[in-house]
Amino acid sequence: MKPIISGSGIRGIFGRSLTVRNAAEFASAFGVLAGRGNIVIGRDTRKSGPAVEAAVSAGLMAVGCNPLHLGIVPTPTVQLEAMDDSVRGGISITSSHNPGEWNALKLIGSDGVFLRSDDRTQLMKILDEEVNWVDYRSVGIPSDRPGSIGRHIETILDIPWIVSQGKRFKAVLDVTGGAAAEFAVELMEELGIDSVVINPFMTQEGDFPRVAEPNMNSLKQLSEAVIRERADIGFAFDPDGDRLAIVDDNGRIIGEDYTVALAIDYVLASRPGNAVVNLSTSRLAEDAAERHGCRVFRSPVGEVNVVEEMELRDALIGGEGNGGVIDRVCHAGRDSGVAMACAISFLRSNPGATVGYWVDSFPSYTMFKYKIPLTGEFDLAVEGFKREYGQADDIRDGLWYIREKGWMHIRPSGTEPVVRFIAENASRETIEKDFRSFRKVMENICVE
Repeated sequence: MKPIISGSGIRGIFGRSLTVRNAAEFASAFGVLAGRGNIVIGRDTRKSGPAVEAAVSAGLMAVGCNPLHLGIVPTPTVQLEAMDDSVRGGISITSSHNPGEWNALKLIGSDGVFLRSDDRTQLMKILDEEVNWVDYRSVGIPSDRPGSIGRHIETILDIPWIVSQGKRFKAVLDVTGGAAAEFAVELMEELGIDSVVINPFMTQEGDFPRVAEPNMNSLKQLSEAVIRERADIGFAFDPDGDRLAIVDDNGRIIGEDYTVALAIDYVLASRPGNAVVNLSTSRLAEDAAERHGCRVFRSPVGEVNVVEEMELRDALIGGEGNGGVIDRVCHAGRDSGVAMACAISFLRSNPGATVGYWVDSFPSYTMFKYKIPLTGEFDLAVEGFKREYGQADDIRDGLWYIREKGWMHIRPSGTEPVVRFIAENASRETIEKDFRSFRKVMENICVE
């Protein structure tokens, strides 16, 4: 089995589709791409993390790079550290929302962004070439780089529209045993928020204490804790701390689709401008921007694609509907800390308002997501979809269709061997009709 390669790096099941040899080879190739110098390394809490970290460190040193170990930190912390003038790039060792048996390398350029297209192409060429290993005089030397979480928090607090002082609220933090535990608690302390942590540790067997992805189906414990603690808000993270889902003051699971819309609404209220989200992000983002006379542009799925569209559109705020907020004033990457700070700042800027009140001010849509295993080529299904739905309105990432009162997106996943069907509409009947057609096409090419 081979690891899955996408815009953000490589991933696989540890010991099967991702081995320490894979990790060392990719790290060496990345070291050649970045050039000799310092490379920051951070990881999440997976049981395989130390083994993968050791392989990554060895691979980097073998081509003359100096690994700077950050320890267990969120991926956005690694991205910020990679932007330091003394650093040539970074590697975050995490498989994000995948279960505990998975692990991955997220490769980060010196601009703090996941590898862009040209660099990804160059990396694959390097992997096909014979490695020029350095000798004992040029081998890299590892060292620790402390204080990265504190620097990350300071950067968030320096964002002009963040209200760091004011009414003292209470938050419950569901860290799912992941890398955001220390970071989230310290950020809440700096913002003057009382916090209670649930699901603080992974199991001894190496599994996460709940489903790793923070979505509508995995946050029952957080909902109950918000009610029990009489908290003002609940925050839920994925294992590497770049995504955030929210539970309101009544324990209602708002889910990850609202996170970006709420941040766009809050930021554009004080700094009008363009915003960017990906093709699979809720229509709520447009609703948020329209409140302030602003426009939302869409990009293909993938953090680097959103970032590049934000640069093209001169947008400072945006993100992905999986709960990933990007504020380029902080850095060009998804950041749960930015999302938390925006939510707290909204509450402080609107005395008497609650998270529930804020959410209820938006229209109501039905979002439906489904995935089917893909054993053939996605291109084989494209003509079938065109026969069913007509020409797509956007073909940059699979097939994206505008629907009355909504949209539909059909795309091959970049992280799993599946085809995803994502649709949002004010009419459930429209989604159901489109989904029946989707199933028919997929069954005809025998991928189930």
